Amino acid sequence: MSYATVLITHVVNDAVIEGFIPALLKFRHAPDSQLIIITDDKDAHMDALIAMPLGAQISILECDVFNPLAIIDTLNNHHILPNLVFSNSDHLQAATAIVADFFHLPSKDWRHCLVFKDKYLMRTQLQSAHLYQAGYQLLNAKDLYLDTCAIDNLTINNPAISFPLVAKPKQGVASMDVQLCMDKDELLSYCQDFWQSKTLPILVESYVAGRLMTLETLSDGERLVAVGGFEVTLTEPPHFVELDAVWNTPLCVQYRERCLAILQDIGVGLGVCHSEFIITPTGAIHLVEINYRSIGDGREFLLDDMAHYPWFDTIIRLHQGVSIAELETEYGALAISTHARIHYIVAPQSGTICTAPSPFNKQMQQTTLIHQPLKQQHQTIHLTHSNKDYLSRLLAYSDCENTINDVLNDAIASLQWQFDA
Repeated sequence: MSYATVLITHVVNDAVIEGFIPALLKFRHAPDSQLIIITDDKDAHMDALIAMPLGAQISILECDVFNPLAIIDTLNNHHILPNLVFSNSDHLQAATAIVADFFHLPSKDWRHCLVFKDKYLMRTQLQSAHLYQAGYQLLNAKDLYLDTCAIDNLTINNPAISFPLVAKPKQGVASMDVQLCMDKDELLSYCQDFWQSKTLPILVESYVAGRLMTLETLSDGERLVAVGGFEVTLTEPPHFVELDAVWNTPLCVQYRERCLAILQDIGVGLGVCHSEFIITPTGAIHLVEINYRSIGDGREFLLDDMAHYPWFDTIIRLHQGVSIAELETEYGALAISTHARIHYIVAPQSGTICTAPSPFNKQMQQTTLIHQPLKQQHQTIHLTHSNKDYLSRLLAYSDCENTINDVLNDAIASLQWQFDA
C-alpha cells in the first residue's frame, strides 16, 4: 500500500485548481507522497492541470464520485491508503465524509452533509428544532399533468405557504433555476419549464423579505468559529443573482453570533462552511442554505488575500487534525477584519461579446483593486439568470474603509463590455 493525499472533485473550478491543489501538495505527509485526484471527469482535470509544474506529484483516477463505495473500491484497487481525504464540492461532502471515516481519518458527519445539501431535508430539520418558520413543500413532476396544463393539478398542501413564494430545485446550485412566483399561474409555468428538461423535485417556500448576509466559519470538529460575513445585494426578483457583496457590514457584525449559534445547533462542524441568512425587517433570522465548503465566485481568493493567514492552507490543516486552538496560537483570532467589497458585472443580454476589458491588479488610494474577466471577446452568452451570467468581477480590499467604494465605483464605470445581438 502507498500513502497519498486524496482530493475528490466533480467540476473543474478555480478554487480547486489554484487554491486547494497547491495547498494539498504543500501539506502532504511526505515529500515523495502523491496527491491523488479522484474525479468523474478525468480529461477536464488533466486539461486544467497541464500548464501547472506539478510533474509526478499528482495522479488522476476516474470513478463515480457520487458513490462512496466506488471511491473506496478505486483506492483499494490501486493499493492507496489515504492520509487525508478532502473535497470542496458541496455535492460530494457526504460521499467524502463516508470515505474519510472508512479510512479512520478526520471527517464530517455524513448525515449532516446529506441534510445540508438537500434544501427540503435541511428545512425539515430546522423546523423540528424550532429554527424555521417559513412554510415549505416539496413538489414532484408526478404532481403535475403536463399534458393538460391544468392549474388545479398543482396543489399546495401546506396552509403555511402563501404567495408570493420562491421555487427552486431541491438540490440546486447557487441561484440556478431559482424564481419568485407571484401566483399559481407563475408557479405552474415555472414547474412546466423546469420539468421539461429535468425531473428533479422542486422546493417551494414562502418568500421572506429582508437583507441577505453570509457567515463564513471554520471548525476543527469540536469548536466552530466565525471568520466574518458578506452583506449581499441581489438582482430584483423574480431572479436572485448576486451583484455585490460587502465584508463585515454593521448588519453582519450585529447578527454574527446569533447566526453562529444556529449553525452550532444543527451540527455544522469540521472544516470550512459558507452559510446564507435573511435578516427580516423585524430582526428575525431566516437560514436560507448551508454550503459545507468554502465560499465561491472569487470570494475565496479575496479571503485568502485579506486574511492574516493562508485561507486554503488553513482549511486543509483542519482536515489534518490541527485544532482551532493551535491555529489561534499561530495566527491569533481567525476573524478577518480587513474591509472589502466584490462587485459582479452581469451580462445585460444574450449575444456575442465584441468588446471586453482587460484584467488588472493595482493599488489605488491605499486600496488593492483587482479586475478578473470571466468571459472573453467573441464568446457567446445565453442568459441563465444565475452566476453563469457573470462577465467579470471587481474586488477591492483595504485597511481603510472609506476609500473602497470610491475606487470600486470608478472602476465599474470605466469597464466597457459590448455585445452583438
